[in-house]
Amino acid sequence: MRIEQRNEMAPSVWTFRLERYDDSGKRVMLVPVEMRGIGFEGSIHDGDWVRVNGRMRAGTLHAKHLHNVTTGADVRVARTPKWLLVLVVAFICVVAAVVLMGWLGVFTSGPAGPPDDWPP
Repeated sequence: MRIEQRNEMAPSVWTFRLERYDDSGKRVMLVPVEMRGIGFEGSIHDGDWVRVNGRMRAGTLHAKHLHNVTTGADVRVARTPKWLLVLVVAFICVVAAVVLMGWLGVFTSGPAGPPDDWPP
């Protein structure tokens, strides 16, 4: 496991190799795997049997989750909490509404002139 610091969010990266076997039990290849996220739920250990789905890029299998056959656990990239997403979306909506009201006020106001109570 390693931490990459590129910006405020520092993703954790798990890298490991899987031994792939054929039906007769003979090892046919090693598959490099990378899982990347802000954290992980679950664990794997050396010697665990796992099932992994993902996309191959540059010779590495990139996965978001795997199933640990040895322990029966699912291991996945931790997601951003829903309450935090709702809070961010609400903040963006409030800022957009304030900006929109400001623009509408500028473009819909009449020509500037003296106050109504000034003598002619």
